[in-house]
Amino acid sequence: MTSAQTRKVPTVETYRIANRTFTLNLQRDGEALRVELRNRLCGWASPAVPLLEFEVCDRMQERVETLRKYTVMQVERDEATLHIVVRDGFRGVTIGLWLALTDQGDLTVLVPPAEIEEARDGLYRLYAVSTLPGLLAASRGGTLLLPVNTGVLCSPALKPKLRDRFLIYGEQERWELIPTLPVCGVQTGEGGLVAVATQGACDMYCEVSTDGRGSGSVGLHPMFRRNWVDPVDWTEREVCFTALAPGDDLVVRAAKALRRHVMEDLGKPTLKQRAAESPTCAYQQSAYTMKLFHGVQRQGIMMYGREAAERELLFKRTLTFADASRNFQRLKAAGIDRVYFQSVGWNPKGHDGAWPTDFPIDRRLGGEAGLRTMIAAAKGLGYHITTHLNCASAYFRSPDFKPERVIHDLWGEPKVVGFWGGGVKGTHWGLAFPEGWLERRMKAVNDLGFNGMQYLDGMGNPLYVNYHRTNGGPRRDHAAGINRYLDVARRLSGGVQTEMGYLYCALHADALSTGGNAWHLSGCKTEWPVTSLLDRLVPVWQLALHDLVTLESHDADWKGTMRAILFGEVPRDEWAAEGEVMPLLDDARIARLKARYDLCCVAYNRLVTEELVDWQSPSQGVERTRFADGTEVVADFGESRLTVNGETITRPDALVPPTSGA
Repeated sequence: MTSAQTRKVPTVETYRIANRTFTLNLQRDGEALRVELRNRLCGWASPAVPLLEFEVCDRMQERVETLRKYTVMQVERDEATLHIVVRDGFRGVTIGLWLALTDQGDLTVLVPPAEIEEARDGLYRLYAVSTLPGLLAASRGGTLLLPVNTGVLCSPALKPKLRDRFLIYGEQERWELIPTLPVCGVQTGEGGLVAVATQGACDMYCEVSTDGRGSGSVGLHPMFRRNWVDPVDWTEREVCFTALAPGDDLVVRAAKALRRHVMEDLGKPTLKQRAAESPTCAYQQSAYTMKLFHGVQRQGIMMYGREAAERELLFKRTLTFADASRNFQRLKAAGIDRVYFQSVGWNPKGHDGAWPTDFPIDRRLGGEAGLRTMIAAAKGLGYHITTHLNCASAYFRSPDFKPERVIHDLWGEPKVVGFWGGGVKGTHWGLAFPEGWLERRMKAVNDLGFNGMQYLDGMGNPLYVNYHRTNGGPRRDHAAGINRYLDVARRLSGGVQTEMGYLYCALHADALSTGGNAWHLSGCKTEWPVTSLLDRLVPVWQLALHDLVTLESHDADWKGTMRAILFGEVPRDEWAAEGEVMPLLDDARIARLKARYDLCCVAYNRLVTEELVDWQSPSQGVERTRFADGTEVVADFGESRLTVNGETITRPDALVPPTSGA
């Protein structure tokens, strides 16, 4: 008998599970595990990809290594589920992973922290797990959807060889990416996939790569640590994969897969439901949002590009309470009947001046008596008025600053996150506030007479780990603290609005200032690999969350008005009585506000609460949307032409640029 005859030939084992949409094959060849996913309805098949790769930090060598070889400890299968356990014996890291095909026709991949073992955690710790890396792959002609901003499409063709990754819900060092949504996808001529992080999105990476030969891939993968000392959140990490047919629209299908998760799994109500529950919400949905900018200290980011001269006052007054009251009368006389005012900079030292200190009301603006008179004047005209309150910011100079309530950095110091009108600031850890503290603070402000939906500024930002010895915690706890502010405000005021559209806080808000826009995208730095992959901004955010939360339209011109109607947004403006910091509320501006009010808050306001069911861009500069009530809007931004259900909407004279001659 020859040595060749006695040599043992490895046995290849295949484990197969199926549902109405997918067939999944897990192939085991010795210690190698590979997965192939096939769409039974259209024939699309993924490449055969590794089951997982994982990153382990080696404390002795001070580096993070990606491990692609491991020992297979266990494979269990039933009709629709595979449970696999792998181990790196040398480093003592064990990982359990579940693949399940659901009755809804989806695939879920779940990594439970309870099945992670670190037998030598003094030397080696798990950082991240890449599950099914390369599953969402596209060759030349395919398209990737990245969870950047409101959604960005990428064509891998002609791209250089690049690889990058970023955390869903952001990292401060690259906040401009604004990864607000836990969704990505791929579309090819044969079909594709959408991936939604349905559990543990606060600790999920998006990884995107191109090979320089026309192909690329994207995926969502669990993260457990970024630094050696990070606390591990024991929330299970789960990604749900939904199939795309060849003719499906990647943007629309990805948005609707996310919307299903938001409504069915997370229980987000519609705007119509919120309006039925809360008169405050009902008013805001059909009102013009206006930011009353009273005053600011010109330092830090509030400098507006100027150096303060010694002879100038640091505090810049832009709108006294008496000035505001007079302007309310002008708006009412112009026929703008429903306004949701946000009073900004009424607190000591003006806009963002000394949070969390709210009192005394600044005398330079009219003091508490003047503020109460202004509030009464707005309410007397039928308007809603609220304050721009900030629960997240903690200015080091504030008399109410308490270091044990703010996020601490890796070195155990209060984390510095900005330099604004109040000076250097940190960020509160919402779970550190004593029971009842937030309620008492907000009630004291509301008792001034405010009656509108509460606006909370500076929220919906990148998440942090808090390294405070007593109050610390993972990123999900940071999100929970922010949502604590929102929930308290909603209970006390009947509704709550905040700034940025990160899904973790959008779930708790009734209104948002922005879900992201082209301005944010333009700030992405060229040295970041992912920046080279950002081909086109698309409205995944709007398609997923429209009619679940209101979104504001900021640009008070004709194209801004076109976009507001195209996406069913509420109009927003900000103004003052003195120039330099904010626009003046002159007669021309009032005329523009009235024109936008008539279109957005009266003629087409119904679109705010209708589901946005479709979006297309048939040609450069042209976008078309369709709402659940059948309304179709076409905006040709190149020609400045807007049609609703085939009828051309005449641009109001007040929205014609003075120099255009049009």
